[in-house]
Amino acid sequence: MTAKRGLLAVLNAALSVGGCTTAAVPAVSYASAPTASLPSPAQYLVIEPPSYVRSPSRRYPVLVFLHDGYGNVHTLDRRGVAAELLARMADGRLPEFLVVAPGGPGSWFSDSFDGRRRWEEFLTRDFLREIQTRYRVLAGPAARGITGISMGGYGAVKIALKHPDLFGAVSSLSGALIPIRPEDIRRYGWITRLTLKRVFGNPPDARTLAANDVWDLLHETRFEKPPFAAHLRAGTEDFYGLHGVAAQFGTYMNEHGIPTEVVLEPGGHDWAYWRRALVAICEWHAKKFSYDPAP
Repeated sequence: MTAKRGLLAVLNAALSVGGCTTAAVPAVSYASAPTASLPSPAQYLVIEPPSYVRSPSRRYPVLVFLHDGYGNVHTLDRRGVAAELLARMADGRLPEFLVVAPGGPGSWFSDSFDGRRRWEEFLTRDFLREIQTRYRVLAGPAARGITGISMGGYGAVKIALKHPDLFGAVSSLSGALIPIRPEDIRRYGWITRLTLKRVFGNPPDARTLAANDVWDLLHETRFEKPPFAAHLRAGTEDFYGLHGVAAQFGTYMNEHGIPTEVVLEPGGHDWAYWRRALVAICEWHAKKFSYDPAP
């Protein structure tokens, strides 16, 4: 295989999204949200809690999940996480809430430098409006959370910092909470550099990077009143050293007025770890949500 063909193969694996298919698990479905922020409607996955159909008057909290750089709209279904969460909700080990997961491969869930793919704008406007209108979810940040893995963990924290009134609880699993100044990008691996430049420009504009760098965003802000609760989680065998990043960034968040828990535990930067750690993430969010009284 030539270097060029090898690059294309990696990009296709990392950036492609299949069309909507039938979910492997009942109560899991796919939908699309029309938006002017993206070139085409955005696909997203929905996990409806077990009582959703039989309790038509009940409303639920909602958790937004943002996938990793190699993931897509099918990630929670294909990795078995959707089935595990539903089983735990069904037998009472986990309180019931909706999970919605848009597919944005390679996007860093950010607005691109050329304005063609404005993922942050979509997620904070049309997507939340779509979920609020289409599903029986409770209104307000107390019943709304956001989480993500790796690239998606960065997206969750970055969006929450820039829009602190939207979510009551924010978490990141093996989050890529890395500085992205021009001198930082040059130090990263080629696939990270490539995807960052696709989103933020080649060469990236320093002002655009500063507007999306979680460290810079937090440096400029100190909250007198906590805007949301935060939870950072990572495996101590993370190939990219993101457990160290979680520890440092968690301290920084606490110093700037955001109450943040940091959990470092055995695990790598892979689905062998993420599959079980996501359950713990969802348990944390479940404790933070407000709920409708049970019928």
